[in-house]
Amino acid sequence: MKTINIMKRMIPNKRHISSIISGIIMIFIMSFILSCQKDWDEHYQSDSPDIEMNVWEAVKLENDYSTFVGYVEEFNLDTLFGGDQQFTLFIPDNNAFSKAPDSIIIDDKVLSYFISPTIFLVNNVEDSRLLQTISGKFARVVKSNGNFLFEGNDITFSSPLFNNGKFYEIENFSLPSMNLFEYISTFIPVLKDYIKLADSVFLDKTLSTPVGFDENGNTIYDSIFTTVNNFEDRIFPVGLESRDNYASLIFFNDEQYRNALNNMAVKLGGESSTYEDIPLEWQYSVLIPNYLKIGFFKNSLSYEELSAGNLVNISGEIVEIEPANINAESKYICSNGVVYNYKEFEVPDSLFFGSNKIEGEELIDSIGSFLYAWKDEVKVTGEIVTPQYSPSIFASEGASVVVPLPSNFSGEYTVEFKFKNIFPGRHRLLWRANYRPSGVYAIYVNDEKIGEFDNFYLRNSVISVTGERFAPDNGFNSKDFLVENIDEFGEVTIKFEYLGKGVQSNNGFNIDYISLIPEANK
Repeated sequence: MKTINIMKRMIPNKRHISSIISGIIMIFIMSFILSCQKDWDEHYQSDSPDIEMNVWEAVKLENDYSTFVGYVEEFNLDTLFGGDQQFTLFIPDNNAFSKAPDSIIIDDKVLSYFISPTIFLVNNVEDSRLLQTISGKFARVVKSNGNFLFEGNDITFSSPLFNNGKFYEIENFSLPSMNLFEYISTFIPVLKDYIKLADSVFLDKTLSTPVGFDENGNTIYDSIFTTVNNFEDRIFPVGLESRDNYASLIFFNDEQYRNALNNMAVKLGGESSTYEDIPLEWQYSVLIPNYLKIGFFKNSLSYEELSAGNLVNISGEIVEIEPANINAESKYICSNGVVYNYKEFEVPDSLFFGSNKIEGEELIDSIGSFLYAWKDEVKVTGEIVTPQYSPSIFASEGASVVVPLPSNFSGEYTVEFKFKNIFPGRHRLLWRANYRPSGVYAIYVNDEKIGEFDNFYLRNSVISVTGERFAPDNGFNSKDFLVENIDEFGEVTIKFEYLGKGVQSNNGFNIDYISLIPEANK
Protein backbone atom coordinates (compact mmCIF):
# COMPACT_ATOMS: atom_id res chain seq x y z
CA MET A 1 0.00 0.00 0.00
CA LYS A 2 1.45 3.39 -0.96
CA THR A 3 2.13 5.81 1.88
CA ILE A 4 2.85 9.51 1.63
CA ASN A 5 5.13 11.37 4.05
CA ILE A 6 3.66 14.53 5.58
CA MET A 7 6.87 16.50 5.23
CA LYS A 8 8.37 14.67 2.27
CA ARG A 9 8.78 17.82 0.19
CA MET A 10 10.07 19.78 3.18
CA ILE A 11 12.70 17.33 4.43
CA PRO A 12 13.97 14.87 1.83
CA ASN A 13 13.91 11.16 2.59
CA LYS A 14 11.67 11.38 5.66
CA ARG A 15 9.46 8.48 6.64
CA HIS A 16 5.80 7.95 5.81
CA ILE A 17 2.85 8.54 8.09
CA SER A 18 0.00 6.66 6.44
CA SER A 19 -1.98 6.44 3.26
CA ILE A 20 -5.03 7.01 5.44
CA ILE A 21 -4.14 10.68 5.61
CA SER A 22 -2.65 11.01 2.13
CA GLY A 23 -5.41 13.26 0.80
CA ILE A 24 -5.00 15.74 3.60
CA ILE A 25 -1.28 15.59 3.21
CA MET A 26 -1.30 16.35 -0.49
CA ILE A 27 -3.38 19.47 0.11
CA PHE A 28 -0.90 20.59 2.75
CA ILE A 29 2.08 19.90 0.50
CA MET A 30 0.63 21.80 -2.42
CA SER A 31 -0.10 24.78 -0.21
CA PHE A 32 3.44 24.70 1.05
CA ILE A 33 4.99 24.50 -2.42
CA LEU A 34 3.16 27.69 -3.35
CA SER A 35 4.75 29.53 -0.45
CA CYS A 36 8.19 31.13 -0.69
CA GLN A 37 9.22 30.76 2.96
CA LYS A 38 11.24 27.55 3.35
CA ASP A 39 13.37 28.19 6.42
CA TRP A 40 13.87 25.56 9.12
CA ASP A 41 11.15 26.84 11.43
CA GLU A 42 8.53 25.81 8.89
CA HIS A 43 9.35 22.19 9.58
CA TYR A 44 7.68 22.69 12.94
CA GLN A 45 4.66 24.87 12.24
CA SER A 46 2.00 24.80 14.95
CA ASP A 47 -0.68 25.25 12.28
CA SER A 48 0.07 21.95 10.50
CA PRO A 49 -3.13 20.07 9.69
CA ASP A 50 -4.86 18.23 12.52
CA ILE A 51 -5.34 14.52 11.88
CA GLU A 52 -8.25 12.69 13.45
CA MET A 53 -6.12 9.75 14.41
CA ASN A 54 -4.51 8.40 17.60
CA VAL A 55 -0.87 9.47 17.73
CA TRP A 56 0.26 6.00 18.82
CA GLU A 57 -1.50 4.38 15.86
CA ALA A 58 0.36 6.78 13.56
CA VAL A 59 3.68 5.91 15.21
CA LYS A 60 3.04 2.20 14.75
CA LEU A 61 2.52 2.70 11.02
CA GLU A 62 6.14 3.78 10.63
CA ASN A 63 8.41 0.79 10.08
CA ASP A 64 11.49 2.76 11.09
CA TYR A 65 10.05 3.14 14.59
CA SER A 66 9.49 -0.58 15.15
CA THR A 67 12.24 -0.87 17.79
CA PHE A 68 10.80 1.99 19.81
CA VAL A 69 7.28 0.59 19.42
CA GLY A 70 8.46 -2.85 20.53
CA TYR A 71 10.04 -1.54 23.72
CA VAL A 72 7.05 0.67 24.56
CA GLU A 73 4.67 -2.27 24.18
CA GLU A 74 6.99 -4.58 26.12
CA PHE A 75 6.75 -2.28 29.16
CA ASN A 76 3.01 -1.59 28.62
CA LEU A 77 3.56 2.13 28.12
CA ASP A 78 1.33 1.99 25.05
CA THR A 79 -1.64 1.87 27.43
CA LEU A 80 -1.02 5.56 28.07
CA PHE A 81 -2.40 6.47 24.69
CA GLY A 82 -5.84 4.93 25.09
CA GLY A 83 -7.42 7.81 27.01
CA ASP A 84 -7.99 11.52 26.54
CA GLN A 85 -4.54 12.64 27.76
CA GLN A 86 -2.36 14.34 25.16
CA PHE A 87 1.29 13.45 24.63
CA THR A 88 4.37 14.47 22.71
CA LEU A 89 6.84 11.73 21.80
CA PHE A 90 10.50 12.13 20.84
CA ILE A 91 11.39 8.97 18.93
CA PRO A 92 14.84 7.60 18.04
CA ASP A 93 14.48 5.53 14.88
CA ASN A 94 15.73 1.95 14.49
CA ASN A 95 19.13 3.14 13.30
CA ALA A 96 19.53 5.31 16.41
CA PHE A 97 18.72 2.34 18.65
CA SER A 98 21.24 0.19 16.79
CA LYS A 99 23.99 2.72 17.56
CA ALA A 100 23.14 2.97 21.25
CA PRO A 101 25.94 1.64 23.53
CA ASP A 102 25.51 -1.96 24.68
CA SER A 103 25.90 -0.78 28.27
CA ILE A 104 22.55 1.01 28.13
CA ILE A 105 19.73 -0.96 29.69
CA ILE A 106 16.50 0.16 28.11
CA ASP A 107 13.60 -0.04 30.54
CA ASP A 108 10.38 1.80 31.29
CA LYS A 109 12.26 4.63 33.06
CA VAL A 110 14.44 5.30 30.03
CA LEU A 111 11.50 5.08 27.62
CA SER A 112 9.43 7.42 29.80
CA TYR A 113 12.02 10.09 29.18
CA PHE A 114 10.94 10.26 25.52
CA ILE A 115 7.28 10.94 26.34
CA SER A 116 5.88 14.23 27.62
CA PRO A 117 2.32 14.47 29.00
CA THR A 118 1.55 17.60 26.99
CA ILE A 119 1.47 19.00 23.48
CA PHE A 120 4.86 20.57 22.80
CA LEU A 121 5.58 22.74 19.76
CA VAL A 122 9.28 23.29 19.18
CA ASN A 123 8.73 26.46 17.15
CA ASN A 124 7.75 28.12 20.43
CA VAL A 125 11.30 27.62 21.73
CA GLU A 126 13.30 30.82 21.40
CA ASP A 127 16.48 29.64 23.09
CA SER A 128 16.07 26.72 25.50
CA ARG A 129 13.11 25.07 27.17
CA LEU A 130 12.79 22.40 29.83
CA LEU A 131 10.09 19.88 29.09
CA GLN A 132 8.71 17.61 31.78
CA THR A 133 8.44 13.95 30.83
CA ILE A 134 6.34 11.18 32.32
CA SER A 135 9.49 9.86 34.02
CA GLY A 136 9.40 12.97 36.23
CA LYS A 137 12.65 14.14 34.68
CA PHE A 138 13.00 17.23 32.53
CA ALA A 139 14.35 17.11 28.98
CA ARG A 140 16.01 20.13 27.42
CA VAL A 141 14.97 21.33 23.96
CA VAL A 142 17.33 23.91 22.47
CA LYS A 143 17.19 26.10 19.38
CA SER A 144 20.65 26.44 17.84
CA ASN A 145 21.52 28.02 14.49
CA GLY A 146 17.94 27.59 13.32
CA ASN A 147 17.86 23.89 14.27
CA PHE A 148 16.13 22.27 17.21
CA LEU A 149 17.78 19.71 19.48
CA PHE A 150 16.41 17.31 22.06
CA GLU A 151 19.13 16.81 24.70
CA GLY A 152 21.80 17.70 22.14
CA ASN A 153 20.43 15.53 19.33
CA ASP A 154 18.94 17.00 16.15
CA ILE A 155 15.18 16.84 15.77
CA THR A 156 14.93 15.66 12.16
CA PHE A 157 11.18 15.31 11.68
CA SER A 158 7.93 16.71 13.04
CA SER A 159 4.52 15.09 12.68
CA PRO A 160 1.25 16.98 12.35
CA LEU A 161 -1.09 17.23 15.31
CA PHE A 162 -3.10 14.10 15.97
CA ASN A 163 -6.16 13.98 18.15
CA ASN A 164 -4.13 13.11 21.25
CA GLY A 165 -0.68 14.49 20.52
CA LYS A 166 2.22 14.57 18.09
CA PHE A 167 5.71 13.14 17.70
CA TYR A 168 9.19 14.19 16.68
CA GLU A 169 12.03 12.08 15.36
CA ILE A 170 15.46 12.58 16.94
CA GLU A 171 18.70 11.71 15.21
CA ASN A 172 20.34 9.69 17.99
CA PHE A 173 19.38 7.76 21.08
CA SER A 174 19.58 10.06 24.11
CA LEU A 175 19.85 9.05 27.71
CA PRO A 176 18.22 11.50 30.12
CA SER A 177 20.51 14.01 31.76
CA MET A 178 21.41 13.01 35.29
CA ASN A 179 20.13 15.13 38.13
CA LEU A 180 22.57 16.09 40.87
CA PHE A 181 21.81 13.06 43.02
CA GLU A 182 22.17 10.68 40.06
CA TYR A 183 25.51 12.29 39.19
CA ILE A 184 26.65 12.03 42.82
CA SER A 185 25.56 8.39 43.01
CA THR A 186 27.58 7.59 39.87
CA PHE A 187 30.76 9.57 40.46
CA ILE A 188 30.91 10.47 44.18
CA PRO A 189 29.52 7.46 46.08
CA VAL A 190 30.82 8.66 49.45
CA LEU A 191 28.71 11.82 49.08
CA LYS A 192 25.70 9.71 48.07
CA ASP A 193 26.08 7.66 51.26
CA TYR A 194 26.44 10.85 53.29
CA ILE A 195 23.19 12.24 51.85
CA LYS A 196 21.35 8.95 52.40
CA LEU A 197 22.36 9.01 56.06
CA ALA A 198 20.04 12.01 56.40
CA ASP A 199 16.97 9.85 55.66
CA SER A 200 14.40 10.10 58.44
CA VAL A 201 11.38 7.81 58.71
CA PHE A 202 8.23 9.07 60.45
CA LEU A 203 4.61 8.08 60.86
CA ASP A 204 2.49 9.90 58.30
CA LYS A 205 -0.75 10.50 60.19
CA THR A 206 -2.39 12.07 57.12
CA LEU A 207 -2.13 8.71 55.31
CA SER A 208 -2.49 6.41 58.33
CA THR A 209 -5.90 5.28 59.58
CA PRO A 210 -6.83 5.47 63.29
CA VAL A 211 -7.91 2.00 64.43
CA GLY A 212 -8.37 2.47 68.17
CA PHE A 213 -6.72 3.48 71.42
CA ASP A 214 -4.09 1.90 73.66
CA GLU A 215 -4.43 1.50 77.43
CA ASN A 216 -3.11 5.04 77.97
CA GLY A 217 -5.61 6.61 75.61
CA ASN A 218 -3.14 7.17 72.78
CA THR A 219 -4.45 6.69 69.23
CA ILE A 220 -3.33 3.51 67.48
CA TYR A 221 -2.84 3.84 63.73
CA ASP A 222 -2.89 1.44 60.82
CA SER A 223 0.51 2.94 60.16
CA ILE A 224 1.98 4.28 56.95
CA PHE A 225 5.53 5.56 57.29
CA THR A 226 7.15 8.20 55.09
CA THR A 227 10.85 8.80 54.49
CA VAL A 228 12.10 12.38 54.41
CA ASN A 229 15.70 13.23 53.64
CA ASN A 230 16.82 16.07 55.89
CA PHE A 231 19.65 17.02 53.51
CA GLU A 232 17.23 17.51 50.62
CA ASP A 233 14.65 19.12 52.87
CA ARG A 234 16.95 21.63 54.58
CA ILE A 235 19.88 22.18 52.20
CA PHE A 236 18.94 21.38 48.59
CA PRO A 237 16.69 18.78 46.88
CA VAL A 238 19.47 17.17 44.81
CA GLY A 239 17.13 14.44 43.53
CA LEU A 240 14.25 16.74 42.57
CA GLU A 241 14.06 18.30 39.12
CA SER A 242 12.23 21.52 38.39
CA ARG A 243 12.33 24.45 36.00
CA ASP A 244 13.62 27.03 38.45
CA ASN A 245 15.63 25.42 41.29
CA TYR A 246 19.30 24.79 40.51
CA ALA A 247 22.56 24.38 42.40
CA SER A 248 26.28 24.25 41.62
CA LEU A 249 28.63 21.72 43.20
CA ILE A 250 32.43 21.87 43.21
CA PHE A 251 33.69 18.53 44.46
CA PHE A 252 36.26 15.80 44.03
CA ASN A 253 35.51 12.65 42.06
CA ASP A 254 35.84 9.16 43.50
CA GLU A 255 39.36 8.55 42.17
CA GLN A 256 40.63 11.86 43.55
CA TYR A 257 39.00 11.08 46.89
CA ARG A 258 40.57 7.66 47.29
CA ASN A 259 44.01 8.93 46.31
CA ALA A 260 43.74 11.81 48.78
CA LEU A 261 42.68 9.48 51.59
CA ASN A 262 45.57 7.13 50.75
CA ASN A 263 47.99 10.04 51.18
CA MET A 264 46.27 11.08 54.39
CA ALA A 265 46.58 7.54 55.79
CA VAL A 266 50.34 7.54 55.11
CA LYS A 267 50.69 10.86 56.97
CA LEU A 268 48.70 9.54 59.92
CA GLY A 269 50.99 6.51 60.14
CA GLY A 270 50.50 3.89 62.81
CA GLU A 271 47.99 1.32 61.64
CA SER A 272 46.70 3.57 58.83
CA SER A 273 48.00 2.84 55.34
CA THR A 274 45.10 3.16 52.81
CA TYR A 275 41.84 5.02 52.36
CA GLU A 276 40.03 2.06 53.93
CA ASP A 277 41.70 2.90 57.26
CA ILE A 278 40.18 6.39 57.41
CA PRO A 279 37.05 6.12 59.60
CA LEU A 280 33.79 6.84 57.83
CA GLU A 281 32.61 8.66 60.93
CA TRP A 282 35.37 11.24 60.39
CA GLN A 283 34.64 11.46 56.67
CA TYR A 284 30.94 12.11 57.32
CA SER A 285 31.44 14.41 60.32
CA VAL A 286 34.44 16.48 59.22
CA LEU A 287 35.63 16.06 55.65
CA ILE A 288 32.37 15.97 53.67
CA PRO A 289 30.70 18.86 55.58
CA ASN A 290 33.85 20.96 55.11
CA TYR A 291 33.83 20.53 51.33
CA LEU A 292 30.08 21.02 51.03
CA LYS A 293 30.52 24.29 52.92
CA ILE A 294 33.09 25.62 50.42
CA GLY A 295 31.73 23.96 47.28
CA PHE A 296 27.91 24.03 47.21
CA PHE A 297 26.07 27.08 45.83
CA LYS A 298 22.64 28.14 44.61
CA ASN A 299 21.95 28.46 40.88
CA SER A 300 23.84 27.02 37.92
CA LEU A 301 27.07 29.02 37.99
CA SER A 302 29.40 29.45 35.05
CA TYR A 303 33.15 29.10 35.51
CA GLU A 304 33.41 32.88 35.13
CA GLU A 305 30.97 33.37 38.00
CA LEU A 306 33.00 30.99 40.17
CA SER A 307 36.14 32.99 39.44
CA ALA A 308 35.00 35.70 41.87
CA GLY A 309 36.82 33.82 44.65
CA ASN A 310 34.47 34.79 47.50
CA LEU A 311 30.94 33.45 47.13
CA VAL A 312 27.84 32.99 49.25
CA ASN A 313 27.36 29.25 49.72
CA ILE A 314 24.05 27.44 49.70
CA SER A 315 23.67 28.01 53.45
CA GLY A 316 24.12 31.77 53.12
CA GLU A 317 27.72 31.94 54.38
CA ILE A 318 30.49 33.81 52.59
CA VAL A 319 33.25 31.33 51.72
CA GLU A 320 36.54 31.58 49.89
CA ILE A 321 37.19 29.21 46.99
CA GLU A 322 40.21 28.65 44.74
CA PRO A 323 39.10 29.30 41.14
CA ALA A 324 42.52 28.22 39.81
CA ASN A 325 41.92 24.72 41.20
CA ILE A 326 38.52 24.28 39.52
CA ASN A 327 38.64 22.13 36.40
CA ALA A 328 36.49 24.09 33.93
CA GLU A 329 36.62 21.20 31.43
CA SER A 330 35.06 18.83 33.97
CA LYS A 331 31.79 20.78 33.90
CA TYR A 332 28.76 18.49 33.77
CA ILE A 333 25.33 20.02 33.24
CA CYS A 334 22.72 18.17 35.28
CA SER A 335 18.99 18.57 34.92
CA ASN A 336 18.89 20.57 38.18
CA GLY A 337 22.34 22.09 38.37
CA VAL A 338 25.98 21.82 37.37
CA VAL A 339 29.01 19.97 38.76
CA TYR A 340 32.71 20.82 38.56
CA ASN A 341 35.66 18.75 39.78
CA TYR A 342 38.85 20.02 41.31
CA LYS A 343 42.01 19.92 39.22
CA GLU A 344 43.90 18.53 42.22
CA PHE A 345 42.59 17.36 45.55
CA GLU A 346 44.42 16.68 48.79
CA VAL A 347 43.00 16.50 52.30
CA PRO A 348 44.49 19.50 54.14
CA ASP A 349 46.66 18.50 57.11
CA SER A 350 44.74 21.03 59.19
CA LEU A 351 41.62 18.84 59.01
CA PHE A 352 43.27 15.92 60.78
CA PHE A 353 46.49 17.31 62.30
CA GLY A 354 45.05 20.69 63.28
CA SER A 355 43.83 21.57 66.74
CA ASN A 356 40.33 20.59 67.82
CA LYS A 357 38.85 23.48 69.75
CA ILE A 358 35.80 23.75 72.00
CA GLU A 359 34.87 27.27 73.02
CA GLY A 360 33.54 27.60 76.57
CA GLU A 361 30.32 29.18 75.29
CA GLU A 362 29.73 26.10 73.10
CA LEU A 363 29.13 24.14 76.32
CA ILE A 364 26.15 26.22 77.47
CA ASP A 365 22.69 27.15 76.18
CA SER A 366 20.68 30.29 76.77
CA ILE A 367 17.50 29.49 78.72
CA GLY A 368 16.26 33.04 79.19
CA SER A 369 17.36 36.62 79.54
CA PHE A 370 20.93 36.42 80.88
CA LEU A 371 20.22 32.87 82.06
CA TYR A 372 22.30 29.87 80.92
CA ALA A 373 22.53 26.14 81.55
CA TRP A 374 25.03 23.45 80.63
CA LYS A 375 24.15 21.59 77.45
CA ASP A 376 22.80 18.06 77.82
CA GLU A 377 26.06 16.51 76.62
CA VAL A 378 28.02 18.25 79.40
CA LYS A 379 28.14 16.19 82.60
CA VAL A 380 28.38 18.23 85.82
CA THR A 381 28.46 16.71 89.30
CA GLY A 382 28.55 18.10 92.84
CA GLU A 383 27.63 21.70 93.69
CA ILE A 384 24.71 23.01 91.67
CA VAL A 385 25.89 26.30 90.16
CA THR A 386 24.50 28.13 87.13
CA PRO A 387 27.20 28.82 84.56
CA GLN A 388 27.61 32.42 83.44
CA TYR A 389 28.27 33.86 80.00
CA SER A 390 31.07 36.40 80.47
CA PRO A 391 31.66 38.80 77.56
CA SER A 392 35.20 40.02 76.97
CA ILE A 393 36.99 41.50 73.98
CA PHE A 394 40.08 39.59 75.10
CA ALA A 395 38.39 36.17 74.98
CA SER A 396 38.94 34.12 71.81
CA GLU A 397 35.40 34.55 70.48
CA GLY A 398 34.35 37.51 72.59
CA ALA A 399 33.22 35.55 75.65
CA SER A 400 34.15 32.90 78.17
CA VAL A 401 32.20 30.78 80.66
CA VAL A 402 32.51 31.41 84.39
CA VAL A 403 31.27 29.23 87.27
CA PRO A 404 31.37 31.12 90.61
CA LEU A 405 31.86 28.94 93.70
CA PRO A 406 31.54 29.91 97.37
CA SER A 407 34.78 31.48 98.69
CA ASN A 408 35.40 28.65 101.18
CA PHE A 409 33.91 25.87 99.05
CA SER A 410 35.48 22.47 99.79
CA GLY A 411 32.93 20.15 98.26
CA GLU A 412 32.71 18.26 94.97
CA TYR A 413 32.47 19.92 91.58
CA THR A 414 33.36 18.41 88.19
CA VAL A 415 32.74 19.40 84.59
CA GLU A 416 33.04 16.73 81.91
CA PHE A 417 32.62 16.94 78.12
CA LYS A 418 33.89 15.23 74.97
CA PHE A 419 35.88 15.91 71.86
CA LYS A 420 34.63 13.93 68.87
CA ASN A 421 36.38 12.37 65.86
CA ILE A 422 39.89 12.43 67.33
CA PHE A 423 42.61 10.37 65.66
CA PRO A 424 44.90 8.28 67.88
CA GLY A 425 48.35 9.53 68.81
CA ARG A 426 50.16 11.90 71.11
CA HIS A 427 48.39 15.23 71.76
CA ARG A 428 48.58 18.35 73.86
CA LEU A 429 45.55 19.53 75.84
CA LEU A 430 45.55 23.34 76.00
CA TRP A 431 43.29 25.14 78.47
CA ARG A 432 42.82 28.89 78.00
CA ALA A 433 41.11 30.74 80.83
CA ASN A 434 41.14 33.84 83.00
CA TYR A 435 42.98 33.85 86.31
CA ARG A 436 39.76 35.08 87.98
CA PRO A 437 37.94 33.23 89.48
CA SER A 438 40.61 30.69 90.37
CA GLY A 439 40.74 27.21 91.85
CA VAL A 440 42.95 24.19 91.95
CA TYR A 441 41.82 21.59 89.42
CA ALA A 442 42.83 18.09 88.43
CA ILE A 443 42.54 17.51 84.67
CA TYR A 444 41.61 14.08 83.29
CA VAL A 445 41.67 12.70 79.74
CA ASN A 446 39.76 9.45 79.25
CA ASP A 447 39.60 9.08 83.06
CA GLU A 448 43.39 9.31 83.38
CA LYS A 449 44.75 12.22 85.40
CA ILE A 450 47.24 14.25 83.36
CA GLY A 451 47.96 17.08 85.80
CA GLU A 452 46.84 19.69 88.34
CA PHE A 453 46.83 23.46 88.10
CA ASP A 454 45.69 26.55 89.97
CA ASN A 455 44.53 28.89 87.26
CA PHE A 456 45.41 31.89 89.46
CA TYR A 457 48.91 31.48 88.03
CA LEU A 458 47.64 32.34 84.58
CA ARG A 459 48.22 35.94 85.62
CA ASN A 460 51.93 35.32 84.97
CA SER A 461 53.76 33.74 82.03
CA VAL A 462 53.33 29.97 81.90
CA ILE A 463 55.90 27.50 80.53
CA SER A 464 54.43 25.11 77.96
CA VAL A 465 55.33 21.45 77.68
CA THR A 466 56.92 22.45 74.37
CA GLY A 467 59.34 24.80 76.14
CA GLU A 468 57.73 28.03 74.89
CA ARG A 469 56.13 30.55 77.21
CA PHE A 470 52.47 31.57 77.24
CA ALA A 471 52.16 35.29 78.01
CA PRO A 472 49.16 36.71 79.89
CA ASP A 473 46.76 38.89 77.90
CA ASN A 474 44.53 41.11 80.03
CA GLY A 475 43.84 38.33 82.51
CA PHE A 476 43.70 35.46 79.98
CA ASN A 477 46.46 32.89 79.51
CA SER A 478 46.99 29.22 78.65
CA LYS A 479 48.21 26.04 80.29
CA ASP A 480 48.90 22.78 78.41
CA PHE A 481 49.46 19.13 79.28
CA LEU A 482 50.80 16.15 77.34
CA VAL A 483 48.22 13.49 76.45
CA GLU A 484 49.50 10.02 75.56
CA ASN A 485 46.51 7.76 76.14
CA ILE A 486 44.49 8.30 72.94
CA ASP A 487 44.88 4.89 71.34
CA GLU A 488 41.95 4.70 68.93
CA PHE A 489 39.77 6.94 66.81
CA GLY A 490 36.64 8.36 68.36
CA GLU A 491 35.56 10.39 71.37
CA VAL A 492 37.95 11.77 73.97
CA THR A 493 36.57 12.64 77.40
CA ILE A 494 37.88 15.72 79.22
CA LYS A 495 37.13 16.29 82.92
CA PHE A 496 37.99 19.11 85.31
CA GLU A 497 37.74 18.17 88.99
CA TYR A 498 37.75 20.85 91.69
CA LEU A 499 40.36 20.10 94.37
CA GLY A 500 40.21 23.24 96.44
CA LYS A 501 40.33 26.98 96.64
CA GLY A 502 43.06 28.69 94.65
CA VAL A 503 45.44 31.43 95.76
CA GLN A 504 43.01 34.10 94.67
CA SER A 505 40.06 34.81 96.97
CA ASN A 506 37.57 34.89 94.10
CA ASN A 507 36.78 31.17 93.86
CA GLY A 508 35.39 29.30 90.86
CA PHE A 509 36.03 27.78 87.45
CA ASN A 510 36.27 29.32 83.99
CA ILE A 511 36.97 28.32 80.38
CA ASP A 512 37.76 30.49 77.40
CA TYR A 513 38.43 27.41 75.26
CA ILE A 514 39.97 23.94 75.31
CA SER A 515 42.11 22.64 72.42
CA LEU A 516 43.33 19.13 71.72
CA ILE A 517 46.39 19.46 69.49
CA PRO A 518 48.08 16.52 67.71
CA GLU A 519 51.81 16.28 68.37
CA ALA A 520 52.43 16.80 64.63
CA ASN A 521 51.38 20.41 65.14
CA LYS A 522 54.31 21.13 67.51
